[in-house]
Amino acid sequence: MRIMKFFVAFLIAFVLVIPTNANADTTFSDISTDYRFSDEITQLVDSNVISGYKDGTFRPDESVNRAQAAIMLAKALELDVNNVQPTHYKDVSKKSAAYNHIAAVTEAGIMQGSQAGFNPDGSLTRAQMAVVLTKAFNLKGDNKTSFKDVPKDYYAHDHIDAILTNGVTAGYPDETFRPDEPTTRAHFAAFLSRALDETSEEKEAVVALLKKAYENEFAIDSYSFDGDFNFGLSLPEELQTPEMQMFTDMLENIQVEMTGAYVKDPMMLEANMKLTMSGEFGVTMNMPMIMTAEKMWFKLPQIPMAPMPEELDGKFIEIDLTELPEIEGQPSVSMDFDLQMELSSVINNLFVEQFGPDFYQFTKADALQIPNNIDVQKVVKFELTNETLQPFVEKMMTVFLPEFFEVMQDPKYAEVLGMTAEDLEEAKEGIALINENLDEIIQSIHDTVTVNTLDQHIVIDKNDFIAYDVMDMDLDFTSEEGVFGLKMGSKMQKSNINEGIEFTMEIPNEDEVITMEELEDLMFEDMEDFDLE
Repeated sequence: MRIMKFFVAFLIAFVLVIPTNANADTTFSDISTDYRFSDEITQLVDSNVISGYKDGTFRPDESVNRAQAAIMLAKALELDVNNVQPTHYKDVSKKSAAYNHIAAVTEAGIMQGSQAGFNPDGSLTRAQMAVVLTKAFNLKGDNKTSFKDVPKDYYAHDHIDAILTNGVTAGYPDETFRPDEPTTRAHFAAFLSRALDETSEEKEAVVALLKKAYENEFAIDSYSFDGDFNFGLSLPEELQTPEMQMFTDMLENIQVEMTGAYVKDPMMLEANMKLTMSGEFGVTMNMPMIMTAEKMWFKLPQIPMAPMPEELDGKFIEIDLTELPEIEGQPSVSMDFDLQMELSSVINNLFVEQFGPDFYQFTKADALQIPNNIDVQKVVKFELTNETLQPFVEKMMTVFLPEFFEVMQDPKYAEVLGMTAEDLEEAKEGIALINENLDEIIQSIHDTVTVNTLDQHIVIDKNDFIAYDVMDMDLDFTSEEGVFGLKMGSKMQKSNINEGIEFTMEIPNEDEVITMEELEDLMFEDMEDFDLE
């Protein structure tokens, strides 16, 4: 036994002291230490993205064919190559070693074939390389490409501009790109490695900046806000009867304009809301609201179709937040605003950690109309498409929600949302049940939901504050009754952050107020006077 222990110890020591090197310069006989793309090739070899030939060569000057490119892209992007949709390429056999990789990049929308097939043995031109890398890494250009052989109307101009902007290529010294030349193995390795590096660094930067911005939300002492919200619901034609027409017209376009101000200490919030419902019987309503840490006051507008009691005219309805009646069987919700902000920050950080690398990215400031008074640092875009909806839902169910409910185990956070220990346990059991049937749920979502648009633009200013936020959602839901459409959008700007705030409304006095109890009495009297006959 002692001899065996000695032998094992000797082997360990031998492995530790003998110099080993897995770099490309020692792996491939035709790649020297000072070869210009040695580092990039090494990175991809070490990541198992690319390999050489059985004779120990890399053959850097050989052309990359489309099948090889598909394999490398699928590996680099860690695409699921085991559960792929069948392809209909007549020139790609299911027995081919590249079949699943080709299916994966096709399903991801990175590489596409034609009616003639995928052309797996065809060379990938430098222009085609620019197209697939741009799609693979969602790269954006700045429209400053000046290659002599890439005119503005060239089909791959924007893609070549994108890889130039992102440092993936520099072109040739004679200011040409040579788009129609085949891409060599060395060049493809270099371009792919740089795209991975650029994307990795950008993902880290996006996550770090978002975390900082959401952390700063908790630190804001005061600000003014100005924004709008819109909502639209469209029904299938089969349900749009004459009797329903008035309501469907109103539901198709609801607009809310909002302005106001907020101060953290002592807490006070005021908001002026203007709601507009369109249609034949369209109506516009104004509803001012004031809130402190203890109470909230708001005015209900008079609605022509459902008039309120006259006693409410010009009156604020007062709600005592500290004495809200508990919902039967449920605990009261914590009104600790600092704790609410803390929980919001924790959830935002958790969401950014899980979804930031794959669903958020920097985008150009001119991607949307930003108010002129904002000193823009970065614009971050979140986007979901039909292609990315499935991985988003999978991560939501299998990663985010379980971690969210772990956070909610803290009693102070559970109290913020009014959740009991039993609620949390039931929610966790529900998530577990969903995960057991996740494939069916994903397929149901795929068959039911169509994402026309689902994105958010977050504008972060030079002080790392979220100064402007724009959301746009347009979904279709297919059911037996037909297709339902749902549209939602919002724009919200913060200004005067941590500067002097002037409120336009004052806390109402007793003569201007009706309590909830008095309101209930009025409504009850109104119902008694209503002649049911």
